[in-house]
Amino acid sequence: MKNKKYLIIALSLVLITFSGCKKSFLDRAPLDKVTLESFFKSETDLRLVTGALYGTPWFDFNDKAVIALGDALAGNLSRTNWIAYSTFAVNSSDPRINEAWRSLYKIIAYANLNIIYIEKNTDPSVSAAAKNSAIAELRFLRGSAYFYLVQYFGEVPIITDNRELAEQPQINKHLVKDVYRFVIDDMKFAAASLRSTADKGRVNAWSAKGMLAKIYLTRSGLTEEGVGTGNGLRNQALLDSAKKYAGDVCLNSGLKLLPNYADLFKIENNNNEESLFALQFIASPIAYGLGNSTQGYFAAEGRITNAGDGFGAANSPSIDIYNKYDVKDTRRKATFMQNGDLYTELLKKEGGYRVTDITPHVKKYVVGTNEDNPGQVYFLSTSSAAYMLRLADVYLIYVEAILGNNSLSADADAVRYYNLVRARAGLDVKVAPIAKADVLIDRQLELAMEGQYWFDLLREYNINASQTINKISLQNRGRLTYNAATNVRTNEPQFSIPTAESFKLPIPAADITTNPLLSQPAVAYYK
Repeated sequence: MKNKKYLIIALSLVLITFSGCKKSFLDRAPLDKVTLESFFKSETDLRLVTGALYGTPWFDFNDKAVIALGDALAGNLSRTNWIAYSTFAVNSSDPRINEAWRSLYKIIAYANLNIIYIEKNTDPSVSAAAKNSAIAELRFLRGSAYFYLVQYFGEVPIITDNRELAEQPQINKHLVKDVYRFVIDDMKFAAASLRSTADKGRVNAWSAKGMLAKIYLTRSGLTEEGVGTGNGLRNQALLDSAKKYAGDVCLNSGLKLLPNYADLFKIENNNNEESLFALQFIASPIAYGLGNSTQGYFAAEGRITNAGDGFGAANSPSIDIYNKYDVKDTRRKATFMQNGDLYTELLKKEGGYRVTDITPHVKKYVVGTNEDNPGQVYFLSTSSAAYMLRLADVYLIYVEAILGNNSLSADADAVRYYNLVRARAGLDVKVAPIAKADVLIDRQLELAMEGQYWFDLLREYNINASQTINKISLQNRGRLTYNAATNVRTNEPQFSIPTAESFKLPIPAADITTNPLLSQPAVAYYK
């Protein structure tokens, strides 16, 4: 309780600083200079401020946007509750687009101001290592937010001092290549300045190296100017960088996968060894926005949560992803419920929750009632940490980087780390050579409902647009139902064909109205 109180105090300081960001990332509230100039007196003060930026400021992004953009758009969810995304009909007024854009720029604004004030006002008694570590955390978070933005939207404004927006609120977008350069600079600083030892709930050097691997892998499919190569090939030097950073994590961190995949998504395993970057939430019965709201939207019925939510009856897996699960794959039950499944961790006093729905529903991040998790579950609020990067993701990035421009690889490390992920899922190991196509399917299944699959498709699109459009066009985005009495499964096939425009999201219309320069051609950030 004491730690929760301190976190809320620190968050209040951050929110006082930028309370105006609710309206637009350009808004700036008056600075409380007395508070900011007198606060950074100890390493504890620095940790309070940085710790506050792992949760509530990300709430709007985590609430619905990350799944809408990462899974529904990518075809992991059926059309039943995500028609605009499944049919590539999202427009610039869509609420999820607005939430993603503004939440990510809110993170950037908080990080920017605290970097400035930590550099300027930290007491001389605080060690340089502690000061650099705090700035590195903030630069990791800022770099991660920009990495999301550049993948979703392409050209976006780079902002490092939101105070300047008071005098000049209209700013240009910047070139994609410059945004990636900025992101890499932030993440390299984080990798060099963060501690390598575990610091529960916080990122460390291994987190930054894992994120750098993903950034370089993504960047490798773009030309020097930041557009897709379109020739089926990635830049080998950038692939080598992705391989170097991912390999460092895999080979030298000493970290290991949890033995049981389903355990990753239980509250008691928040911030486990596999978690490299996760959003942190505090379940609250009264304060909306402190807790993780995901369970409330995913749980198929109110009985599962007993909190007045459980709105997920229309959230079902697409036929495409559901058909990819091997019968042995334990990830299916941990990700999607199907008729007949028993979950002993839910409704424990009743002996567990037996699924009787005719349509599969989402299980991942559904943790049960407050009785199942004392003090951790309320209406649209749990204390579940939300993964942004975990070790299995880095394993598969390493494998993909080793594969590089080849469709097959017999490399010993590629085979080993790919099979570590598969073995944890209860699947038979693959013998050398392993195929890139199989690795991409396992990435889809491993990270389903974690907001990641759209980025995998974007990486493929960048190097081969027509092939990726065809792949998506063949996804069956319909749902399936199951009749227990007749033991018959019924498919409701639905298909959608994306266009080139589908692979970049529109900037929110309201922000273009406020800042017309966002509709103008991007300019260079680095002179």
